[in-house]
Amino acid sequence: MKQIRNKFFKYVSLNIMSMMGLSFYILADTFFIANGCGSDGLAALNIALPAYGFMFAISNMIGVGFGTRFKIGFDDYELKCSIFSKGVFFALLLSSIFLLTGLFFASDIAYIMGARDTVLDLSTTYLKVILVFTPAFMINSLLISFIRNDNHPSLSMKSVITSSIVNTVFDYIFIFPFDMGMFGAAIATGISPIVGIAILSTHFIFKKNSFKLKKTKIELKEFFYLSSLGISSLINEISSSVVIIVFNLILLKYSSNVGVAAYGVVANIALVVVAIFNGVGNGIQPIISENYAKKDFKSISYIIKLAIITEIIISVILYAYMYINAEFLTNLFNSNKDETLLKMAVEGITIYFLSIPFTGINMITATSMQAMEKPRISFIISILRGIIIIVPLSIYLSSMFMIRGMWGSYTLTEMIVSLMSIVFIMKYGKNKE
Repeated sequence: MKQIRNKFFKYVSLNIMSMMGLSFYILADTFFIANGCGSDGLAALNIALPAYGFMFAISNMIGVGFGTRFKIGFDDYELKCSIFSKGVFFALLLSSIFLLTGLFFASDIAYIMGARDTVLDLSTTYLKVILVFTPAFMINSLLISFIRNDNHPSLSMKSVITSSIVNTVFDYIFIFPFDMGMFGAAIATGISPIVGIAILSTHFIFKKNSFKLKKTKIELKEFFYLSSLGISSLINEISSSVVIIVFNLILLKYSSNVGVAAYGVVANIALVVVAIFNGVGNGIQPIISENYAKKDFKSISYIIKLAIITEIIISVILYAYMYINAEFLTNLFNSNKDETLLKMAVEGITIYFLSIPFTGINMITATSMQAMEKPRISFIISILRGIIIIVPLSIYLSSMFMIRGMWGSYTLTEMIVSLMSIVFIMKYGKNKE
C-alpha cells in the first residue's frame, strides 16, 4: 500500500495545482475586473460565468470520459490512438458550435441570464471573446487529461500553472496600462490555453507520448458511451452554471447588481475550492482506473478512503481560513469599498462554505465511480446536488429567509447528497469484500 499511497499524493498534489491553475483563469479576471471596472464589471463577469462554465463542462466531459477509457485500455496502443483521435475530432466539432454561438448570439445569451443596461454591454463583450477561443480551451483540456493519463501529470501541471501566470500578467497589462476593460480581460484569458497547448505539445515533440493522432472511424454511439464516463464532470460544471443563474435571479429579486457582485466574490472563491476537490478527483482517477483494469478492488477502497480523509483535512483548514479572513477576501474584489457588498459577501462566505466537507465527499464519490465505468451512480450524485435538489430548495428557502436562505440552500443540498454518497461507497465496499 505504500507504493499506492506515494502515487496518490504525487498525483493528487500535482492535479490540485493544475486545477487551481485553471480556476485562476477566471479568478484573475475577477480580481482585475473588480479593481479596474468596479461592481458593474464584477456583476457582468458573474452573469457571463455560466456560459464559460457550460463550455468548460463539455471540455471536461470529453477529457475525463475519453481519458478514463484511455487509461483502462492502456496496454492497447491502437485503442489509445483511436480514443485520442476521436476526442480531438469531437472537441473541435463541439467547440465550433460555441464559437459560432459567441459570434452571433452573445448579447442574447447575456440578456437571458439577467444582464441589463451597462452590465449587458459588458457581459456581451466578455462572452463574445471567450466563446471565440473555445477550440483552444477544449483542445487544451483534452491534452491535459490525456497526458495526465499517459503518466505525465507533472507536464499537465506545468502547462496549467504557466498559462495561468500568462493570463494574470496580460490581465494586468490589458486592463490597466492599455485600458481595455472587459475586452482585455477576455483576450488575456483566451490567450492562456494557447500557451498551454504549446507547452503540452512538447510531450509529442520529445517523443514521450504513447499515443498519437491516427485516422479512425467516427461513431456517434461510441462518442455517447465514452462521454458517459465523464458525465459527472459535465453535470458538475453545468449545475454550477445553473446555480449561478438561479442565485443571480434570486439576488436581483431581493437585492440589486450589488448583490450579484457579492455573489461574484463567493462564486469565485468557490471556483478555487471546487478546483482543489477536482484536483483530488482527477488525481485519483488514473490510479483507480489502473487498479480497476487489474481488478484490484482492495487498492481501490484504500484510495477512496485516503481521498476522503485528505478532503476532510483540507476542508477544515479552508473553512477556518475563510471564516477568519472573510472581510479580507471580499475586499480583494471590492475596490469601491462598498459596505453593502462587503456585508453580503462576508455573510455568504460564512454560510455557503459550511458545505465544503460535504462537497468534497460528493465529488470524490462521483469521480471514483466514473473511473470504474459506473457513470450511472456518478450521474445520480451530480444531478441531485447540481439541479434537482438545489434549484427548488434555493427558491423555497429564499422565499422564507431571503438571501440567507439562498446561501443556506447550497450547504443543505450538499449535506443531503453526501449521505447518499456515503451509502454508495459503503455498498461498493461491501460488494467487493
